[in-house]
Amino acid sequence: MKYNNDSRIIKSNENKKRIIEVALKLINDNGYDNVSVAEITKQAGVSKGAFYIHFKSKEDLIEQEINLFYDDLKLDDNYSTYERLENFLLKSIDHIMESGLKMAQGWFSHSVLGSKYGNLKLNYDNEYIKSLVGNSVTEIISIYYGALNLWCFTNGNINPKDIVINYLKKYEELK
Repeated sequence: MKYNNDSRIIKSNENKKRIIEVALKLINDNGYDNVSVAEITKQAGVSKGAFYIHFKSKEDLIEQEINLFYDDLKLDDNYSTYERLENFLLKSIDHIMESGLKMAQGWFSHSVLGSKYGNLKLNYDNEYIKSLVGNSVTEIISIYYGALNLWCFTNGNINPKDIVINYLKKYEELK
């Protein structure tokens, strides 16, 4: 029988995708600290070895998910700085809101505690936005994260996109 490496690669990629999906659902439902690798692998129907083929740790899984997802939100240099900034911020907010209030509240509580999990996206956002606007990054991050925090604090009763859209009007000259 001939060895088929292509089918193994496909199976491995399917396992990785399933692990990420299950992990994010479990974290959303139970909070980051209340989810173990053992629980993720059990729910995903894969071995711990399969998990560790793809990820060094639960934090690594989250970091890879952030990089994969948010890299896809970046527009290329054919767009203005304003368009790239607006697209990234607004689509990021959409994704966070779609992931759920509980997930965002857990993420922010980890950020406040200074955990690596809590700071992974902040570091990612900071680097990308700084590449677009330089020293204005602190102000933009403050508005973006402030709007998302208000959404969390009010249990979803405000729309963070409205706050960010209003703020971005200041940067329309970048178009």
